Amino acid sequence: MSEPRGLVPLRSAGRRSVARHAAVLLAQALASDDAESLGLRADELLADHQRAEQLLGGPDAWASALHAVVQRYGRVGALLVIAYQARWARRHEDDTPHQSPLLELLVERFYQLDAAALDALLADIDRAEGVDVSGEDAASRRWLHATYAVAERDGTDAAHRCYMRALDRVLRRAGSVLAS
Repeated sequence: MSEPRGLVPLRSAGRRSVARHAAVLLAQALASDDAESLGLRADELLADHQRAEQLLGGPDAWASALHAVVQRYGRVGALLVIAYQARWARRHEDDTPHQSPLLELLVERFYQLDAAALDALLADIDRAEGVDVSGEDAASRRWLHATYAVAERDGTDAAHRCYMRALDRVLRRAGSVLAS
């Protein structure tokens, strides 16, 4: 399988923390063209674990596949990509800094987790990286990421409303910080 013309595979993440690696993936994806317009559908890609591991995880990973997943699911999508990279590295006895059972749990349970469970898993992933997960700012941003991914995954009105409330909460917090 080869990368569609005009797209260059992403370079190795090196020894970044999960949070930093996710931020880099998110920045790259958001700066790129809409990957799903090229025919790569994130939900179809993630539905086949073997294909996802091949297109997201190896040294010949497709930038367009990574972008499709991250563009569709945001920070949660970036964590899914990191998890598939770790999965590929484990299977090929390659060294990877991100061999976390929490990331593996995200891959295995992504389609079953509701927003609250996804939020709790994101907190556990951050906590395992030494990130302070307490505090309203961290909690509101994490809830925003969880509700965004669930709204994109499920596409229901209820999930979208939950995401919009989370966005409002983050914007209100940012407004109060700017006002002070």
